[in-house]
Formats: sequence, structure tokens, C-alpha cells
Amino acid sequence: MKKTLVAAAVAAVVAAPAVSFADVKISGNVIQEFVSDGDETGVSEDGLESKAAVDLVFSVSEDLGNGMSAFAKIHTLRDNGGSGNADQVVGLKGDFGTIVVGRMEDFSEGKVAAMAATDSSDALSIEPNGAYNTGRAEGGMAYISPSFNGLTFGVAGYALPNMGSSATSLTITSITTLRSGSTDVTATVSGSTATIALSNASSKDADANIDATDIMIEYANAGLTVRVAQENVDGKVYGASKQDQKTTSIGASYKMDNITLVGYSFDVDNGKGTSTNDSDGWFLGAKMAMGANTFGIGYSEETDTDSSGNVQAASATQTDDKNWMVSIDHALSKRTSITAAYESNDDGTAATADNDKWAVGLKHVF
Repeated sequence: MKKTLVAAAVAAVVAAPAVSFADVKISGNVIQEFVSDGDETGVSEDGLESKAAVDLVFSVSEDLGNGMSAFAKIHTLRDNGGSGNADQVVGLKGDFGTIVVGRMEDFSEGKVAAMAATDSSDALSIEPNGAYNTGRAEGGMAYISPSFNGLTFGVAGYALPNMGSSATSLTITSITTLRSGSTDVTATVSGSTATIALSNASSKDADANIDATDIMIEYANAGLTVRVAQENVDGKVYGASKQDQKTTSIGASYKMDNITLVGYSFDVDNGKGTSTNDSDGWFLGAKMAMGANTFGIGYSEETDTDSSGNVQAASATQTDDKNWMVSIDHALSKRTSITAAYESNDDGTAATADNDKWAVGLKHVF
């Protein structure tokens, strides 16, 4: 009797329909750096600053059968105690290629410009074109083709956030009441009481159209990787009567044994929708692994821009911004390392903005 019951139970389990569970992976890194920011012109130094960063990534995949799979990724950033969202995507992958939707970086930034990184520091960087990259966008839709003998291509569209002007600043000496809402600031003052309302009242980019399109071609074979991308951002993102911003970029890397060589170049027309904001720049760098140490070096030049991202007017004394950086990563294990980096910045217009920075840190990858 007992044997019969056991046999029946085993038969029931075997006959039960298979349950498919998604494969969930957690990864990321934690890095603590201490950065010294000194000014060459005698302006007071910022002193030693703490720069902490945490990347936490949840990746999910599921086999859908017939050679197709589904995936999703949630990437959260925490820098110096603050938090933010990086990529939040879901997609499908198969013989047809890869389809991705969600919050993501564009090809121009996430695939091409990202190649201009040969250093070990998280806090320091000389990656060019910080003024006109579009960063991450909600509502992204991208397709990446399968590889054809090392050749792939990608097309994407993005719904970018409103990049209109910020609200006028307001200085109040005495505040007894403060009320806030969303983003832009309006205020009314009565006696010693100020009421500040935050509301995103800008009508810029009010339509529901795709705000930016991006295409990329990549060739990868025998240690060589070349990527070319062109992105076009609708001028309405920046305001009425603004021009479309067009970014053309190319990046290349070549790995031979323990040495990797990297080059990157970009050209921007109508930066942030302004016809006078035509900008360009380039980067050259290398990484070399020697035992437990990885050395990095990089040099970049780009059109000088002010703090608002506008191209500085040409003059006899103006030159491009010049930056160079060296770093070392010493591995204590496969996942833990000590990092050190030095960065030098030469501002093309304002000598008072020249500065040197160095950083040391401890990093753990999981």
C-alpha cells in the first residue's frame, strides 16, 4: 500500500506542468574615494572631499523558448548619499536581434562616448562633450541587430525630458511659511511671510512626439571595435524657435595582449538648440595591465564652453579646453582594488578655472 502511494505521488510530480522561473542576478560596485581639488591661480582649495558611489543592478532573464528570451534591468545609483535611477529597461532577445524599451542612455553617449574612459576613478573624468550629451531618457525604444560577421547596427528613439530654462531665483531675508510642489519656482511675499510654489509651468516640448533619434553602426573583430553614431534632438526640446541639435561621433578601441588603445571624436551642431553652439573635441587614451596593476592614461581637447554649456566667443587668447589624466588600479583580489588618479584641467578662456585634482579610493565589485 505504501509503495503504491509513493509511486502515485512521484507520478503526480512528474506529470505536473513545468514551472518557469526567471533568473535574477544582483551585481554592482561600491567605491569610496577621497578627492583633493586644488586651483593653480591661488584661489582657495576645496580641500579633501569624500566621494562615495554605489551602483546596484538587478538583472532578470527568462527563456521564452524557440530561441527567444526576455530580460529586464534596474540600475540604481547612489552618489554621496543621494540616489538616482540609471537604466530601467525591459526587452526581448532572439535571432532577430534585441529590442529594448524603458529608461536608457542613447547610443552616442552610452556606446560611443563611453569608450573614452581609460581611468580607474569614479569621481574624476575627462570624457569630452559633457555640455551637449543628452544623458539618460525615459521612454526610450531601441533595436540592435544581430552580428553579421562582426557588423551590427542599432536604431533608437527617445522621449526626452523638458530642457527649458529654469525659474528666476529669489532671495528672501525672512521666511515663516514655505510650500512647495513640483519643479519651476513662483513666489508671493506678504510682510514677513513668503509662499513659494513649485510648478512645471513651461510649455516647451509639450507634444508627445519622439524627441530624439539615434543610429549606430559597430564593427568588432580580432580585438578591434569601431562605433559610429549620429543623434538628432528636436529643437523644441530646448524651446520655441530653437534648432535641432545634431551630434556625430566615432570611437575606436584596439586590444592587443595586455594593452588597449582608445580614440574618440565628436562634432555637435546647434548645441542645446543654439546655432552658435557648434562644438567638437577628441580623446586619446590607453590602458595597460601588468600583473595586479592596471595603468591608464588619457588626453582630451574640446571647444571651450561656459558653466551654462554655451560655446565661448572666439578671441585671440581663447583656446580649446585641454585635459589629461593618469591612474592606477591595484587589484587585491578579483573583486577588490585600490585606485589612485590624477587629473589636470586647462580652461581655454578663464585661467582661474584651471585646476589639478587627485583621488585615492577603495573599490569592491560584486
